[in-house]
Amino acid sequence: MNDFYDYTVQDVTDNFDSVRVPLSSKQRANIEKIYPYYGAQNIIDYVDDYLFDGEYILVAEDGENLNSQNSKVCNLVNGQFWVNNHAHIIRAKEGHNTKYLCYYLNLLNFKPFVTGSAQPKLTKDNLNNIPLKLHSEIHQNSIAGILSGLDKKIELNNKINTELEAMAKLIYDYWFVQFDFPDANGKPYKSSGGKMVYNEALKREIPEVWGNGTLNDIGEIVGGSTPSTKKAENFTEHGMPWITPKDLSLNVGNKFITRGGVDVSDEGIKSASLKVYPKNTVLMSSRAPIGYMAIACDELTTNQGFKSFIANKGFASNYIFYTVKNSMKAIVQYSSGSTFKEVSGSVLKTVKICLPKTDTTNLYSEKVGSIFKRQNLLEIENKKLSELRDWLLPMLMNGQVTVKDT
Repeated sequence: MNDFYDYTVQDVTDNFDSVRVPLSSKQRANIEKIYPYYGAQNIIDYVDDYLFDGEYILVAEDGENLNSQNSKVCNLVNGQFWVNNHAHIIRAKEGHNTKYLCYYLNLLNFKPFVTGSAQPKLTKDNLNNIPLKLHSEIHQNSIAGILSGLDKKIELNNKINTELEAMAKLIYDYWFVQFDFPDANGKPYKSSGGKMVYNEALKREIPEVWGNGTLNDIGEIVGGSTPSTKKAENFTEHGMPWITPKDLSLNVGNKFITRGGVDVSDEGIKSASLKVYPKNTVLMSSRAPIGYMAIACDELTTNQGFKSFIANKGFASNYIFYTVKNSMKAIVQYSSGSTFKEVSGSVLKTVKICLPKTDTTNLYSEKVGSIFKRQNLLEIENKKLSELRDWLLPMLMNGQVTVKDT
């Protein structure tokens, strides 16, 4: 049986706001980038020294997220780091668990404690006076252990995925940037003396057996649209996944996407003349901002904030993905717009690339296929682990589920 005890944040935490020091972008410009530099929500830079060493909770002091809580207001930080004056720094007092408190605080509605309309702010006094109903220390430790165990597995999967990503990108760069793809004898082409010729269109040397082309040569470039939001029948649960740039912004760190926050109905697809894209289509946000990317795990469609590449021209999606990524500097350079930058499909079709032989790109796809498959499986596992954690969290905190039950 769990017992609960009434406290305030001030009763159970020590506050270290007096230690934090803001550094201007000018101060940070010419220093070594070693230790994380945190703002209200996340790491915003790296600096050459640290103010804190250990486990702390950073609570956003200002920003729109205090009202919307679209992302976590509190972040658990471990190690050596620096914090500016946009985040409160707290740590559990003896008899309480810092991890547990972070999980607990992120379940709260902070809005009643926030002041200011133009710039929402959570003052130190208001933070300190937030009422809490907490478990005993032994239950705090047990609950924190269960939830942090899930988070550690997610973190491990993310690290594995980062290493897999580096491997796949390294092979791409080695083959298609340095031109050391395997020649007829299995040796690196350029390093083994493979003939290079100057290509006038690209203004550089490329392998003799390759040519030049544009992004339009590697996949069909398509755009999306938005059904009228005034007609409820255009949207439905369990319909066709409809992806927006916001969905990809929430998907940062992941390579694959299955669905976003909203699905469209058959009526919505017809009314907006939406094209349904097949599995393995490469999505690229084309405005606000340009450059978010993902690969479709199944059929889906998008709004007008995308230019996507359907892999129907003999090139696999894993090759298309990195080729578009590798062309991003040119894509952004060719964008236009006064309010926000945007790149059109017609402009994308003119972005020049070196065009390898398909037997080479097919071999590359075989090499990295298992890497991409493993990354997708790890992302799926992380989604399930996150759902399990988020399902358990409120029930553990309110006593509906006890540690013994889990």
